Amino acid sequence: MQKAAFFDIDGTLFRNSLLIEHFLLLTADGVIDEDAWKNEIGPLYSKYQNRLGAYEDYLDKASLVYQQKLAGIDKETIDKYSDIVIEQNKNKVYRITRRAVEFHKKNGYKIFFISGSPMFLVEHFGQIYGADESISTIYEFDNANLFTGKVTPMWDNRSKLGAVMDLAKKYNIDLDNSYAYGDTNGDISMFQLVGHPHAINPSFELIDKLYTDSELREKTVIDIERKDVNYSFRLNDMKANFKKF
Repeated sequence: MQKAAFFDIDGTLFRNSLLIEHFLLLTADGVIDEDAWKNEIGPLYSKYQNRLGAYEDYLDKASLVYQQKLAGIDKETIDKYSDIVIEQNKNKVYRITRRAVEFHKKNGYKIFFISGSPMFLVEHFGQIYGADESISTIYEFDNANLFTGKVTPMWDNRSKLGAVMDLAKKYNIDLDNSYAYGDTNGDISMFQLVGHPHAINPSFELIDKLYTDSELREKTVIDIERKDVNYSFRLNDMKANFKKF
């Protein structure tokens, strides 16, 4: 059987969010009204930056507003800004996960990117880092190539569960000897399916879920990258003294 490594992108390999970078660039050039970010996302982003709110709350809201404001924009414009975002951000990745990609490729693992960001961003990113296949949120375009506002999501547990199972069947993957890398609660299903999960700079919600599940607590490695240092440990090796801001 074939072994694989499943990677989330935003916050796991890429140090920010591809969707957020696309949103900000479209806003900066006036394609999307700046009030969308300023009034609807800004307050949650400020709370997160000041450690008064959760990262997942900010990102979930940003994803929803982005989807709404992108409706009606043509695919050519969306792709144009996608190319710019990828070119500007392709090297802004965590070293620990970049090295993991390199390690798994060198050792014959299949590499899969599974991300909640849009397909027109994820596919480019996957090509740069040599993913065998990239699974992402599908954005629907009409016959005039305008975004309809409708998506098929890939950011929740259920969607990622289905994606991993489909890939495992398609490529005859030995999940017990495979790896998964993620940073938020939406990656839990990937962690449950594989033998070697890695939580990269995990959110509180993910840490809380890992700690309360004895099997996940035992097998999941926590990887923290700060400045030029990486720290790796399991929750069983530390006291339960973490808390939400």
